[in-house]
Amino acid sequence: MENSIDLEQKTCPYQAQNALQAQQASTVALIPDITTPLVSTTNQPPVVGPINLGLLNNLIGTWNSPTGDAATGYNVMPLPQTDAPNGYITKNFPYFEEITFTPIAGGAPNRAGNFTQTSGVLFYEQRVYIANNAQPTGSQPIENTLIHAENGTWLYHFIRQQMEGPYGPGNVQNPSIPAQDPKVQYNKQISVPHGVSVLMVGGPVVTGTGNPTFPTANRTQLPFTDPNIIDPSTYLTNQLKSLNDKGITVVSYSSINVSSNEILGGGINNIHFEASFGKVVSMDTTWYIETLSNGTVQLQYIQNIILQFEINGYPKQFSHIDANTLQLVETYVQVDAKLPWQNTGITVQPGKPISINYDSGLWTADPATNNGNLYDANGYSGYKIDLPFYPLQGVNMGSLIGQVGTNPPFLIGNGPVTTPAGQTGLLSLCIDDDLNAKGGAGLADNVGSLQVRIKV
Repeated sequence: MENSIDLEQKTCPYQAQNALQAQQASTVALIPDITTPLVSTTNQPPVVGPINLGLLNNLIGTWNSPTGDAATGYNVMPLPQTDAPNGYITKNFPYFEEITFTPIAGGAPNRAGNFTQTSGVLFYEQRVYIANNAQPTGSQPIENTLIHAENGTWLYHFIRQQMEGPYGPGNVQNPSIPAQDPKVQYNKQISVPHGVSVLMVGGPVVTGTGNPTFPTANRTQLPFTDPNIIDPSTYLTNQLKSLNDKGITVVSYSSINVSSNEILGGGINNIHFEASFGKVVSMDTTWYIETLSNGTVQLQYIQNIILQFEINGYPKQFSHIDANTLQLVETYVQVDAKLPWQNTGITVQPGKPISINYDSGLWTADPATNNGNLYDANGYSGYKIDLPFYPLQGVNMGSLIGQVGTNPPFLIGNGPVTTPAGQTGLLSLCIDDDLNAKGGAGLADNVGSLQVRIKV
């Protein structure tokens, strides 16, 4: 997307008077906040986990990429312009961005009559900014300017029994429920404020070890017939090379490709103006979730949009490609009162402590106490733990506690709490209870779960 309301005016001098240009030249965009989540959940616990979301479960949270000269994103954007020698121009620039992915408190069932396709849902919101002042004359500062915004959903589908009646509790009898077709198990639905909506379909997930191989630009397709135009995929490979130079490698990756292929059920709608002058013909994108040798997780993607412009009276198609590498900024996890230590999938790095705090939910480590009422991550204040078979003593029973690697457990409660200084390793969370049932029922009688927010 191009910010045609503001940015286009700044970068097209023939549309503005000299006085206005001078005013714009002295205006520098504010540095955007790319650490605050763009989408938030309700106080109802969301439906999460690989069973419900597949690979999408790994996306939950807020991700961003480096700014300024360290930017890891690159965009090649063709634009129609009738007075240009070839009838078009390109707007090519490095960029940075923020994306938040948020699950909902339920699934979206598609009923067939005697079975159901249930869709696990991630809402997402994305903001993209130009990373430097690449405007040719340098007279119009565009660094940190919003260049693209979109929202939409990612869906993960699976087949299950259909509920009997509107609310159950029974199921419609069906001895032969079909399997979900893995080729159409994932969807990405996009809404872009140009008046364009896109539905992409794909699957299955592809896994591998070492560096993934990224699709490259087709050098026979405009504008990439110009050898001077950078292929955005090189930004992805260069990012991996920069990690390799620091001794960090990709241990494994999982990727998902989705496209607007109509044969598989994808499609695109353009408003009349866009269909006439800048039609989106097709869209294809691949996302890579990579586990690195230092224990962190990295997100890379590449996206290719085919646009159609009328050049000298004839329709011509162009590739609009962008690619970027992002790191996790903030996420949240569900901690079940009935389970012992639960791996968050987040590794505490040397010199980089992590902040943890209670977000929502209630639980109990003993329904016979507190008049049977559930409580938050601070636990039950009426009973202090003094038994040696609890992970942490001297705190409220049922408190939220954490552990980094094999280091001693620490109290989190409602927080926020920072992981202890000097500790590194995988972060695990659980309820402070008799985990091994040495003094009673242990975890078996526990009830509830908490949603916990983790800021990396």
